[in-house]
Amino acid sequence: MEFNKKLTSPEKAKQFIFDLKKNSLDFHFDDDIEDIFKGQFTQLEINQLKKRIEELFILLDDPFKYLV
Repeated sequence: MEFNKKLTSPEKAKQFIFDLKKNSLDFHFDDDIEDIFKGQFTQLEINQLKKRIEELFILLDDPFKYLV
């Protein structure tokens, strides 16, 4: 899964969460991404993922509800 594409709509944000779940990469968005994925992703991928999570909170009122 790639994290380099900016999320630009609520639909894309929801799809991003679904894709995380589909790829067994879902996590609680308040947790430290570096702690979770260090050694699994490059530093660039971790930084990109951090940006995508920030975008989730801009585009969705409650991104946590899409994790279930």
